[in-house]
Amino acid sequence: MLSAPLLTLLVAVAPSFAGEVDWEGHYRGRGLVFNSLSLADEADNASAEGASAWTDHRLRLQPTFWAHSKVSIHAQLDMLPLGEWGDTPNTYTDTWTDSAVPLAFTDGVAPYDDEADGGSYLRNVSLTRAWGEVYTPIGKLSAGRMPLDWGAQIMLNDGLDPEDEFGDTGDRVQLQSKVGPIYLLTGLETVSEGFKSVSDDMHIADVALAYRRETVGLGLYNRVRFQDFGETYLGYTGDLWGFAELGYATIEAEVVGVLGRGDLDTGANDVRVSAIGAMVAATVERDRLYGALELGYASGDQDPNDSELHTFAFDRDHNPTIMLFEEPMPTLEPAVLNDSNGGRELGAVRTGEGISNAMYLNPKVGYLLTDEVSGDLSVFAARMARPSSVEESRPNYGVELDVNLRYQPVENFYLKGTGALFLPGSYFSQYESAELGGGFGNPAVGGRLYGTFTF
Repeated sequence: MLSAPLLTLLVAVAPSFAGEVDWEGHYRGRGLVFNSLSLADEADNASAEGASAWTDHRLRLQPTFWAHSKVSIHAQLDMLPLGEWGDTPNTYTDTWTDSAVPLAFTDGVAPYDDEADGGSYLRNVSLTRAWGEVYTPIGKLSAGRMPLDWGAQIMLNDGLDPEDEFGDTGDRVQLQSKVGPIYLLTGLETVSEGFKSVSDDMHIADVALAYRRETVGLGLYNRVRFQDFGETYLGYTGDLWGFAELGYATIEAEVVGVLGRGDLDTGANDVRVSAIGAMVAATVERDRLYGALELGYASGDQDPNDSELHTFAFDRDHNPTIMLFEEPMPTLEPAVLNDSNGGRELGAVRTGEGISNAMYLNPKVGYLLTDEVSGDLSVFAARMARPSSVEESRPNYGVELDVNLRYQPVENFYLKGTGALFLPGSYFSQYESAELGGGFGNPAVGGRLYGTFTF
């Protein structure tokens, strides 16, 4: 963390309250390669896309401006957020010839700028979060657009890890209090403002209570979601979390239950919601050897077309793999490649980002080769938690094997590489799209490399 005098162009603070600004953040570059996310070759499906590869990056700044020892303002700025390398080549129109300069003669890349897109600047710099905090006699009072996080992060994940892509954010007022090992959080959040003259706002009220010591913790997070004071929609989410350190072992578990009723803005009326998600993970470390086992469950819908919703989805930043539940599969090549489809046909996609309607098993074993180098082998196997009548004969998602290698020569920099093999199960291999065909049973290989600088 860096500390400097309060001299910044981002936020203006009155000189009489000038203090200091603390900086945190990271720069992250990521390279990805897959062959093939189609889970097919041209012999199986004429639209199979073959190998794909790209690189993206992000610079994140998280300044804290101290106006007083008990008053602070926080912000999060994402620059070039997950922007792909080479996505904006520096092409321009030659004023002499009135012709576009060919790619062969461009001078590198330029910031994204589209005169027809009023929000194009967001692809260069995005103010993701901004909130204030003050310490009062009864606890820390916060207000603004702030990160949300809880427990093992299967429901709420702040997305602050450099490898995260999303992050949960809320426009809210909250109070956090602490008495010894007991923590209390209350909050009121506006999810959707709607029309100012109509009582159609969506709100969330939170109350969380936790007991936390160095080697043990237990907590319950309660969320009540309501629209039009519960007349349009009313829902409750309860999240029970706990962890314990037992010698060489650490155990963590989280169980989430969701209940709700009402009308949805997508047009579905009189729906009933009941879903459950759960995760338990155990880790054992001994000298340079470590092992882990994670079990997970996300409920599903036996009849996705009725008015009862039972599918639970893990937070999208819960990423045990690099392909299954992380990349859309199977992807195909469209008949015509253009900017609107990005060179991909997604009409046959069966899984995307985030674990849902699944039961999974994820054992892992690793070894600290040196003080700077570590590696591990992970196996992720999953099947549907509750297949529909159509899917009963093909419930298996498949198995993904990942090999990870991490090199960290200094505290503020690391490289992390992953090689993966995905063996598709019957959920893919026995599926056939009426329009795009089938043949989605081929293994896929993938690779990912992170280069991360933190401060």
